[in-house]
Amino acid sequence: MGSTEWTQRYGATALVTGASSGIGEQFARQLARKGFNLVLTARREPQLQALKQALEREQGITVTCIPCDLSDPAQVDLLITQVLPLDIGLVISNAGYGVMKGAYLSVGIDALEAMYRANSLSPARIAHALLPAMIANRRGGFIFTGSIEGDAVFPFSGAYAASKAFLHSLVQALWYEVKDSGVDILLLAPGATDTEAPVKQGINRDQLQGVMSPAEVAEQALAHLGKQPHFTPGFRNRLLVGLLRCLPRKLAIAMAGYGMQRALDNSGSV
Repeated sequence: MGSTEWTQRYGATALVTGASSGIGEQFARQLARKGFNLVLTARREPQLQALKQALEREQGITVTCIPCDLSDPAQVDLLITQVLPLDIGLVISNAGYGVMKGAYLSVGIDALEAMYRANSLSPARIAHALLPAMIANRRGGFIFTGSIEGDAVFPFSGAYAASKAFLHSLVQALWYEVKDSGVDILLLAPGATDTEAPVKQGINRDQLQGVMSPAEVAEQALAHLGKQPHFTPGFRNRLLVGLLRCLPRKLAIAMAGYGMQRALDNSGSV
């Protein structure tokens, strides 16, 4: 689609969660170039404001910033209240994070539950609030950022993978439920991406294979919106997930667990 076709198809305004860096920031930049006015949300307000100023200056669009921590239900409720009147036509539900990789029992329960709220419950809550208007208008779109870890079992990253598995199951079911309503839904399941996330989770960059840039991931996701329910960018990533699905379950779990433990050992995290 050309730039004007995007706003004709989805409407004038897009919401991007987790927009302060990484894949979310690249979604914001690419949607701005397509002519969308943007509502940007993330925990880090200074980064949001800097991005707002750059996009308004470079693209001549209107950008609204709403700081929000998706692990806090009260802040999520306030975000929904603020965006409901804005006629949001496209949502990039990208916000999320991982706790430190390692054994499940090594992470405190409060940290785990905060991650589950941010990665699983809040995207589901936002979709439940914004999808009805899109369906009524017979126009709209949602891209949800999952992970290849949501498509397989990954020991030593079990908590994070489980939070994405929840999202993967819900989003693909939603795709089928609304596919005849004029609303496009896509689950984006990237692998290793050149962001700050792996290091924050205890994995050195040199342990990552097939690393993609956030710009590549966002661009490919937008190109697949409206074409299929699930998309994994990168041939290596698709090959890995396909292999883990084809192997006997016990062997697939052992293979993924060995690979994760080895990456942690080589990163000095275990």
